[in-house]
Amino acid sequence: MKRSDRAGETHSLSEFLPIERRRIMDGATPQRREQMRAAETSHDVYRAWNEVCGGTREGAHVTGLHYVPESNELIVYVDGATWVSELTMMREIIRARMYRRGVNVDDIKVKRSREGYERRFHPSAAAAPTAHEKKTPPPATPLDAQAERELDAQVLPISDTKLRQALKNAMKASFEHKISTEGPKTS
Repeated sequence: MKRSDRAGETHSLSEFLPIERRRIMDGATPQRREQMRAAETSHDVYRAWNEVCGGTREGAHVTGLHYVPESNELIVYVDGATWVSELTMMREIIRARMYRRGVNVDDIKVKRSREGYERRFHPSAAAAPTAHEKKTPPPATPLDAQAERELDAQVLPISDTKLRQALKNAMKASFEHKISTEGPKTS
């Protein structure tokens, strides 16, 4: 649209964009037009993917997307073999949800990211300690002799020796850790 055609009128972007797109497409070579259509399709595919998987548990493990217009398939790169299996099982559901958003891809292929391209930060991992930052359990306060005798009396009716000892150990560990915050517990 030329300046002289506007005549001081204001036009919304929604009116301007289709006109400008048509002008650009009309002036392009057939090869260039095909490239622009492929780019628009790619944009639509990525938009639909983000609407379906953005902010989800699965989406947090995606490290990259690649749309192949020649075969109309979306290649999804994820950060682990478990997520390859998970998203492979979900691909038809994802395709159907993308289709509801106006994008029809023929296939979704899920691949593991190459070494060094894995996601370095997971939003859900921020709260979880890493391997070298493991939480140390609170110090245990040993039970006194009286509490130990009461514990033996509580598990005495169990006839299976291994089960009785396992239950006693679990109860003892629980009581020992509660003592440090709640004071001594004997029953």
